[in-house]
Amino acid sequence: MLKTRPILLQCAEMLILFAALMAVDHGFLKGDAFSDLNPNPYWLPVLIMALAYGTGAGLAAGAIASAIWFRWSNLWPGPADHIEQQLRLSIQPMLWMVTALVAGEVTASRRNRIADQERRHQAMDRNWKKLADVIARLTATNRKLQVRIATEQRTVVQTIAAGLGLAQPDPESQVDAVARMIALAAQTEDFTFYDVRGSQVIARFGGKAAPGQPPDLTRSPMAQTMMAAPRPLRSDRAVDQALVAPFGLLAVPVPDGEEALAAIILIHSAAGARMTEAYVAQLLQVADLLGKCPALFGRDQSFAAKWLVPEGKVA
Repeated sequence: MLKTRPILLQCAEMLILFAALMAVDHGFLKGDAFSDLNPNPYWLPVLIMALAYGTGAGLAAGAIASAIWFRWSNLWPGPADHIEQQLRLSIQPMLWMVTALVAGEVTASRRNRIADQERRHQAMDRNWKKLADVIARLTATNRKLQVRIATEQRTVVQTIAAGLGLAQPDPESQVDAVARMIALAAQTEDFTFYDVRGSQVIARFGGKAAPGQPPDLTRSPMAQTMMAAPRPLRSDRAVDQALVAPFGLLAVPVPDGEEALAAIILIHSAAGARMTEAYVAQLLQVADLLGKCPALFGRDQSFAAKWLVPEGKVA
Protein backbone atom coordinates (compact mmCIF):
# COMPACT_ATOMS: atom_id res chain seq x y z
CA MET A 1 0.00 0.00 0.00
CA LEU A 2 1.23 3.50 -0.81
CA LYS A 3 2.50 5.34 2.23
CA THR A 4 0.72 8.61 3.03
CA ARG A 5 3.09 11.39 4.02
CA PRO A 6 2.09 13.68 6.89
CA ILE A 7 0.29 16.88 5.92
CA LEU A 8 3.10 18.99 7.35
CA LEU A 9 5.63 17.28 5.09
CA GLN A 10 3.39 17.87 2.07
CA CYS A 11 3.09 21.56 2.97
CA ALA A 12 6.85 21.81 3.44
CA GLU A 13 7.51 20.30 0.01
CA MET A 14 4.98 22.64 -1.57
CA LEU A 15 6.48 25.73 0.05
CA ILE A 16 10.00 24.71 -0.97
CA LEU A 17 8.91 24.41 -4.62
CA PHE A 18 7.21 27.79 -4.62
CA ALA A 19 10.09 29.39 -2.71
CA ALA A 20 12.60 28.12 -5.26
CA LEU A 21 10.52 29.40 -8.19
CA MET A 22 10.00 32.79 -6.56
CA ALA A 23 13.72 33.06 -5.82
CA VAL A 24 14.52 32.43 -9.48
CA ASP A 25 11.80 34.84 -10.61
CA HIS A 26 12.78 37.70 -8.31
CA GLY A 27 16.51 37.03 -8.31
CA PHE A 28 17.27 36.49 -11.96
CA LEU A 29 14.17 37.66 -13.89
CA LYS A 30 11.69 40.50 -13.72
CA GLY A 31 9.72 39.25 -10.73
CA ASP A 32 6.47 39.23 -12.69
CA ALA A 33 5.44 35.61 -11.95
CA PHE A 34 7.01 34.43 -15.21
CA SER A 35 4.43 36.35 -17.24
CA ASP A 36 6.60 36.16 -20.37
CA LEU A 37 7.11 32.36 -20.19
CA ASN A 38 4.71 29.86 -21.68
CA PRO A 39 4.12 27.35 -20.20
CA ASN A 40 4.41 29.11 -16.85
CA PRO A 41 6.89 27.44 -14.39
CA TYR A 42 4.23 27.62 -11.67
CA TRP A 43 2.61 24.67 -13.41
CA LEU A 44 5.30 22.48 -11.84
CA PRO A 45 4.16 22.69 -8.19
CA VAL A 46 0.52 22.26 -9.22
CA LEU A 47 1.19 19.14 -11.31
CA ILE A 48 3.67 17.64 -8.85
CA MET A 49 1.39 18.00 -5.83
CA ALA A 50 -1.73 16.80 -7.72
CA LEU A 51 0.03 13.74 -9.14
CA ALA A 52 1.84 12.89 -5.91
CA TYR A 53 -0.81 13.53 -3.24
CA GLY A 54 -4.16 13.93 -4.94
CA THR A 55 -6.84 16.57 -5.30
CA GLY A 56 -6.41 18.40 -2.00
CA ALA A 57 -2.69 19.04 -2.36
CA GLY A 58 -3.13 19.94 -6.04
CA LEU A 59 -5.84 22.51 -5.31
CA ALA A 60 -3.75 24.01 -2.50
CA ALA A 61 -0.81 24.37 -4.87
CA GLY A 62 -3.13 25.88 -7.50
CA ALA A 63 -4.41 28.38 -4.96
CA ILE A 64 -0.88 29.49 -4.01
CA ALA A 65 0.17 29.72 -7.66
CA SER A 66 -2.95 31.78 -8.42
CA ALA A 67 -2.23 34.14 -5.52
CA ILE A 68 1.32 34.68 -6.77
CA TRP A 69 0.01 35.16 -10.30
CA PHE A 70 -2.57 37.77 -9.29
CA ARG A 71 -0.01 39.59 -7.14
CA TRP A 72 2.97 39.87 -9.50
CA SER A 73 1.88 39.07 -13.07
CA ASN A 74 2.14 41.91 -15.58
CA LEU A 75 0.51 41.02 -18.90
CA TRP A 76 -0.28 44.52 -20.17
CA PRO A 77 2.01 47.38 -19.36
CA GLY A 78 -0.38 49.92 -20.89
CA PRO A 79 -4.09 50.65 -20.44
CA ALA A 80 -6.50 47.96 -21.74
CA ASP A 81 -10.11 46.90 -21.56
CA HIS A 82 -10.84 46.04 -17.95
CA ILE A 83 -13.06 43.02 -18.69
CA GLU A 84 -10.61 41.64 -21.23
CA GLN A 85 -7.77 42.11 -18.77
CA GLN A 86 -9.62 40.26 -16.01
CA LEU A 87 -10.50 37.44 -18.39
CA ARG A 88 -6.94 36.95 -19.56
CA LEU A 89 -5.65 37.25 -16.01
CA SER A 90 -8.04 34.52 -14.82
CA ILE A 91 -7.31 31.96 -17.56
CA GLN A 92 -4.04 30.74 -16.05
CA PRO A 93 -5.38 30.22 -12.48
CA MET A 94 -8.52 28.57 -13.86
CA LEU A 95 -6.40 26.13 -15.84
CA TRP A 96 -4.31 25.41 -12.76
CA MET A 97 -7.36 24.63 -10.64
CA VAL A 98 -9.02 22.46 -13.32
CA THR A 99 -5.78 20.57 -13.93
CA ALA A 100 -5.25 20.07 -10.17
CA LEU A 101 -8.81 18.76 -9.85
CA VAL A 102 -8.57 16.33 -12.79
CA ALA A 103 -5.03 15.11 -12.05
CA GLY A 104 -5.80 14.84 -8.34
CA GLU A 105 -8.88 12.68 -8.94
CA VAL A 106 -6.94 10.42 -11.30
CA THR A 107 -4.22 10.07 -8.66
CA ALA A 108 -6.77 9.38 -5.93
CA SER A 109 -8.44 6.74 -8.10
CA ARG A 110 -5.08 5.10 -8.80
CA ARG A 111 -4.13 5.10 -5.14
CA ASN A 112 -7.52 3.60 -4.20
CA ARG A 113 -7.05 0.80 -6.73
CA ILE A 114 -3.57 0.11 -5.38
CA ALA A 115 -4.95 0.13 -1.83
CA ASP A 116 -7.72 -2.30 -2.82
CA GLN A 117 -5.20 -4.62 -4.45
CA GLU A 118 -3.01 -4.45 -1.36
CA ARG A 119 -5.98 -5.30 0.87
CA ARG A 120 -6.90 -8.24 -1.35
CA HIS A 121 -3.27 -9.36 -1.27
CA GLN A 122 -3.24 -9.20 2.52
CA ALA A 123 -6.55 -11.08 2.67
CA MET A 124 -5.10 -13.77 0.39
CA ASP A 125 -2.02 -13.99 2.63
CA ARG A 126 -4.25 -14.44 5.68
CA ASN A 127 -6.31 -17.07 3.88
CA TRP A 128 -3.15 -18.92 2.82
CA LYS A 129 -1.90 -18.86 6.42
CA LYS A 130 -5.25 -20.17 7.67
CA LEU A 131 -5.23 -22.85 4.99
CA ALA A 132 -1.68 -23.81 5.96
CA ASP A 133 -2.76 -24.06 9.61
CA VAL A 134 -5.74 -26.22 8.66
CA ILE A 135 -3.52 -28.49 6.56
CA ALA A 136 -1.04 -28.74 9.44
CA ARG A 137 -3.82 -29.64 11.88
CA LEU A 138 -5.26 -32.19 9.47
CA THR A 139 -1.82 -33.70 8.97
CA ALA A 140 -1.30 -33.91 12.73
CA THR A 141 -4.76 -35.43 13.20
CA ASN A 142 -4.10 -37.96 10.44
CA ARG A 143 -0.80 -38.90 12.07
CA LYS A 144 -2.50 -39.30 15.44
CA LEU A 145 -5.24 -41.42 13.89
CA GLN A 146 -2.66 -43.65 12.21
CA VAL A 147 -0.84 -44.07 15.51
CA ARG A 148 -4.13 -44.72 17.29
CA ILE A 149 -5.21 -47.33 14.73
CA ALA A 150 -1.85 -49.07 15.00
CA THR A 151 -2.05 -48.88 18.81
CA GLU A 152 -5.61 -50.22 18.87
CA GLN A 153 -4.62 -53.10 16.62
CA ARG A 154 -1.74 -53.89 18.93
CA THR A 155 -4.05 -53.53 21.96
CA VAL A 156 -6.48 -56.06 20.51
CA VAL A 157 -3.64 -58.57 20.15
CA GLN A 158 -2.46 -57.86 23.69
CA THR A 159 -6.00 -58.25 25.05
CA ILE A 160 -6.38 -61.60 23.33
CA ALA A 161 -3.04 -62.70 24.75
CA ALA A 162 -4.11 -61.58 28.24
CA GLY A 163 -7.41 -63.46 27.87
CA LEU A 164 -5.57 -66.60 26.91
CA GLY A 165 -3.36 -66.16 29.97
CA LEU A 166 -6.43 -66.30 32.22
CA ALA A 167 -7.06 -69.83 30.95
CA GLN A 168 -3.65 -71.03 32.08
CA PRO A 169 -3.74 -73.51 35.00
CA ASP A 170 -0.93 -72.00 37.08
CA PRO A 171 -1.67 -68.93 39.29
CA GLU A 172 1.47 -67.11 38.15
CA SER A 173 0.28 -66.97 34.52
CA GLN A 174 -3.18 -65.95 35.66
CA VAL A 175 -1.84 -63.09 37.77
CA ASP A 176 0.31 -61.92 34.88
CA ALA A 177 -2.73 -61.97 32.58
CA VAL A 178 -4.80 -59.99 35.09
CA ALA A 179 -2.01 -57.41 35.39
CA ARG A 180 -1.85 -57.05 31.61
CA MET A 181 -5.61 -56.61 31.33
CA ILE A 182 -5.61 -53.90 34.00
CA ALA A 183 -2.65 -52.14 32.36
CA LEU A 184 -4.41 -52.15 28.97
CA ALA A 185 -7.63 -50.72 30.44
CA ALA A 186 -5.86 -48.17 32.65
CA GLN A 187 -3.33 -47.17 29.93
CA THR A 188 -0.61 -47.27 32.57
CA GLU A 189 1.60 -49.73 34.44
CA ASP A 190 1.48 -47.63 37.62
CA PHE A 191 -1.24 -49.44 39.57
CA THR A 192 -1.65 -51.78 42.52
CA PHE A 193 -4.21 -54.57 42.94
CA TYR A 194 -5.56 -54.99 46.49
CA ASP A 195 -7.45 -58.04 47.68
CA VAL A 196 -10.18 -57.37 50.27
CA ARG A 197 -10.67 -60.11 52.89
CA GLY A 198 -12.99 -59.18 55.67
CA SER A 199 -11.64 -55.94 57.12
CA GLN A 200 -8.18 -56.37 55.64
CA VAL A 201 -7.02 -54.79 52.38
CA ILE A 202 -3.94 -56.66 51.14
CA ALA A 203 -1.72 -55.57 48.25
CA ARG A 204 -1.34 -58.57 45.93
CA PHE A 205 0.47 -57.34 42.83
CA GLY A 206 1.16 -54.20 40.87
CA GLY A 207 2.11 -52.96 37.44
CA LYS A 208 5.67 -52.64 36.25
CA ALA A 209 5.73 -48.95 37.18
CA ALA A 210 4.06 -49.37 40.58
CA PRO A 211 5.96 -48.19 43.69
CA GLY A 212 8.12 -50.77 45.43
CA GLN A 213 6.28 -50.48 48.74
CA PRO A 214 2.53 -50.12 48.17
CA PRO A 215 0.56 -47.94 50.58
CA ASP A 216 -1.39 -49.69 53.33
CA LEU A 217 -5.13 -49.19 52.75
CA THR A 218 -6.55 -51.32 55.58
CA ARG A 219 -7.35 -48.40 57.89
CA SER A 220 -7.56 -45.72 55.22
CA PRO A 221 -10.78 -43.71 54.85
CA MET A 222 -10.73 -44.61 51.16
CA ALA A 223 -10.93 -48.37 51.84
CA GLN A 224 -13.57 -47.91 54.55
CA THR A 225 -15.69 -45.81 52.18
CA MET A 226 -15.43 -48.37 49.37
CA MET A 227 -16.23 -51.28 51.68
CA ALA A 228 -19.30 -49.44 52.95
CA ALA A 229 -20.54 -48.55 49.45
CA PRO A 230 -18.44 -49.89 46.55
CA ARG A 231 -18.09 -47.21 43.89
CA PRO A 232 -15.23 -45.60 41.93
CA LEU A 233 -13.39 -42.86 43.81
CA ARG A 234 -11.86 -40.19 41.55
CA SER A 235 -9.30 -37.57 42.47
CA ASP A 236 -10.79 -35.12 39.95
CA ARG A 237 -14.01 -34.89 41.98
CA ALA A 238 -14.12 -32.67 45.01
CA VAL A 239 -16.15 -35.16 47.05
CA ASP A 240 -13.55 -37.92 46.50
CA GLN A 241 -10.33 -35.93 46.30
CA ALA A 242 -9.44 -36.08 50.00
CA LEU A 243 -9.93 -39.86 49.97
CA VAL A 244 -8.01 -40.76 46.80
CA ALA A 245 -5.42 -38.00 46.34
CA PRO A 246 -2.97 -39.33 49.00
CA PHE A 247 -2.73 -42.65 47.12
CA GLY A 248 -3.29 -41.92 43.42
CA LEU A 249 -5.77 -40.89 40.75
CA LEU A 250 -8.52 -43.49 40.79
CA ALA A 251 -9.75 -46.36 42.94
CA VAL A 252 -11.94 -48.93 41.14
CA PRO A 253 -13.95 -51.49 43.15
CA VAL A 254 -13.96 -55.13 42.05
CA PRO A 255 -17.27 -56.69 43.15
CA ASP A 256 -17.76 -60.34 43.86
CA GLY A 257 -20.80 -62.34 42.79
CA GLU A 258 -22.89 -60.85 45.63
CA GLU A 259 -22.00 -57.24 44.81
CA ALA A 260 -19.71 -57.02 47.85
CA LEU A 261 -16.24 -55.53 47.60
CA ALA A 262 -13.79 -58.25 46.56
CA ALA A 263 -10.79 -56.17 45.54
CA ILE A 264 -9.61 -52.65 44.74
CA ILE A 265 -7.64 -51.52 41.69
CA LEU A 266 -5.72 -48.39 42.65
CA ILE A 267 -4.36 -46.32 39.73
CA HIS A 268 -1.45 -44.26 41.03
CA SER A 269 -0.74 -42.27 37.85
CA ALA A 270 -1.66 -42.40 34.17
CA ALA A 271 0.46 -40.06 32.06
CA GLY A 272 -1.31 -39.15 28.82
CA ALA A 273 -4.64 -40.69 29.85
CA ARG A 274 -7.70 -38.51 30.39
CA MET A 275 -9.97 -39.11 33.36
CA THR A 276 -13.18 -39.38 31.33
CA GLU A 277 -16.39 -41.29 31.92
CA ALA A 278 -15.40 -43.72 29.16
CA TYR A 279 -12.03 -44.31 30.84
CA VAL A 280 -13.66 -45.11 34.19
CA ALA A 281 -16.36 -47.24 32.52
CA GLN A 282 -13.69 -49.29 30.78
CA LEU A 283 -11.96 -50.03 34.09
CA LEU A 284 -15.29 -50.89 35.69
CA GLN A 285 -15.93 -53.45 32.94
CA VAL A 286 -12.55 -55.04 33.56
CA ALA A 287 -13.24 -55.03 37.32
CA ASP A 288 -16.63 -56.66 36.77
CA LEU A 289 -15.01 -59.31 34.57
CA LEU A 290 -12.39 -60.07 37.21
CA GLY A 291 -15.02 -60.16 39.94
CA LYS A 292 -16.75 -63.02 38.16
CA CYS A 293 -13.62 -65.17 38.58
CA PRO A 294 -13.29 -65.56 42.36
CA ALA A 295 -10.79 -68.38 42.02
CA LEU A 296 -8.28 -65.89 40.61
CA PHE A 297 -8.16 -64.06 43.93
CA GLY A 298 -7.66 -67.12 46.10
CA ARG A 299 -10.96 -67.04 47.95
CA ASP A 300 -11.44 -70.75 47.34
CA GLN A 301 -9.64 -72.73 50.09
CA SER A 302 -8.30 -75.21 47.55
CA PHE A 303 -6.78 -72.39 45.56
CA ALA A 304 -5.49 -70.24 48.41
CA ALA A 305 -2.32 -72.24 48.87
CA LYS A 306 -1.48 -71.88 45.18
CA TRP A 307 -1.76 -68.06 45.18
CA LEU A 308 1.68 -66.92 44.11
CA VAL A 309 2.63 -63.60 42.54
CA PRO A 310 5.32 -63.54 39.83
CA GLU A 311 8.69 -62.13 40.83
CA GLY A 312 8.95 -58.40 40.16
CA LYS A 313 5.22 -57.81 40.54
CA VAL A 314 4.78 -58.52 44.24
CA ALA A 315 3.63 -55.34 45.98
